[in-house]
Amino acid sequence: MNWEAIAAVGEIVSAMVVALTLGYFAIQLRAAKDAAADINRLERAKGVREMMLATSLNNDLRETVTKGLKLESYYQELGKDLQMSPEEASTFDWAMLYWFWLHWGQFASETRDTDIEELSNVVRQFYANPGVRECWERSPWAKPVLEHDFVSFVDEVLKKNN
Repeated sequence: MNWEAIAAVGEIVSAMVVALTLGYFAIQLRAAKDAAADINRLERAKGVREMMLATSLNNDLRETVTKGLKLESYYQELGKDLQMSPEEASTFDWAMLYWFWLHWGQFASETRDTDIEELSNVVRQFYANPGVRECWERSPWAKPVLEHDFVSFVDEVLKKNN
C-alpha cells in the first residue's frame, strides 16, 4: 500500500471539507445578516408607526406637528375633498400613514408567495377605498418617502384593480 498516495487523497478530501465548511459558513453568515437587516427594518417601521399613531390620537401633538411641518393647507384641501374638517382630515391622514408603513414593513420583510398574495388582497380592498386612496396619492409622508419597490407594488395592484 502506498502511504504517500493515501496521504495525498486525505489532504485533498480535507481541503474539500474545509472548502465546503467555509461555503456553508458564508451562506449562514449571509442569512444572519439578512435576518438582522430585516429586524432593523421592522423596528424602524415600528417606531415610525408608533409616532404616526400617537400623532393621530393626540390632538395637541397633531396640531403641533401640523404647524411645524406646515401642513395646514394640505389638511384644508384634503378635508374639503373628503368632506371633513381639517382636524379630522389630519387625524385620518396620520391613521392611514400608520397602515401604509405597516404594509411596507410586511412587504419589505416577507418573501413567501402567500404573504405577497395576502398583502395584494389587502391593498386591493383597503387602498381602493376613496379616502384611503386619496391619502395614498396625496400624503407627503406616503409615496414620496416609502421605498420605491413598495410604492410600485401598491400602484400596480391598484392599477389591476381598476
